[in-house]
Order: sequence, then structure tokens, then C-alpha cells
Amino acid sequence: MASVTLDITEFREIYPAFSDNTKYPDSVITIAFNKATIFFKNETNCVLDEGQLKTIEYLMTAHLLQIQTNTNSGNTAGVITSASIDKISVTIADPSSKDDFDYFLNQTIYGQELLALLSLLVVGGFYIGGSPETMAIKRQGNF
Repeated sequence: MASVTLDITEFREIYPAFSDNTKYPDSVITIAFNKATIFFKNETNCVLDEGQLKTIEYLMTAHLLQIQTNTNSGNTAGVITSASIDKISVTIADPSSKDDFDYFLNQTIYGQELLALLSLLVVGGFYIGGSPETMAIKRQGNF
């Protein structure tokens, strides 16, 4: 099984929003990539090939960087549904997603793209457990 190695030059080409070396030094991108590999195991499998895994890891890295940028800019984490200026008021949407992870991903365009990609990759679902050869076969009896 292969894993993805971060190529910062390639990452900056794919996601030009993070091309500013002073705002996004290599170390910050590397830390975000390492966090992304916690969310998604950095190892190919029978569902993900190396290209798909790279796309997932890079999208999650971009998502984490954008969340960090929004937070550092004083923006509230969450989906803003309305705002007003006089007497300052901001309304944040309640999580309307299936779960907290969907809500978390829906906070940036990168997360939304990642969510769409993940939903395409697991259409019909897949069985987790056992050997890769029997992944789609439900076993009888004890596991």
C-alpha cells in the first residue's frame, strides 16, 4: 500500500489561494497536511488509489488552512446565514447536515468539494472489516 507525500510546490499550484509564502509558510502547510492525514489515513486501499488519496489529503489540507485563516481573521467558524451592520448582528446556521463532520466540511469550498468526492467514492457504501478480499462480503457468525 502506498502513501501520499506532500509536494508543497504542487499543492500551491493546485490551490493558489495558499501561494503566499509569507502568509502560508511551508511549515504551516506541512502541519495542516499532517493533520489531514489524521482525518484520512494516508494509505491507499481497495477503494482509493494514490491519485484519489492525494486529492483527498490535499483538499483536507486546504480546508484546514482555510478554517485557520477564517478563525485568525476574526471570522466565526460556522455557516453565516445573515448579518447586519447597525447594532452588529450575525446569525450562524444550526448544523443541518447529517452529522457534525458534514457540517465541519461544509464551512469551506474545499470541504464541500471533499464531501462531494467522498460521497461519490462510497456510493452504495462498503463493508469495513476483515481482509481486503472479503471487504464486500458480509460474514455469518462472529467477527
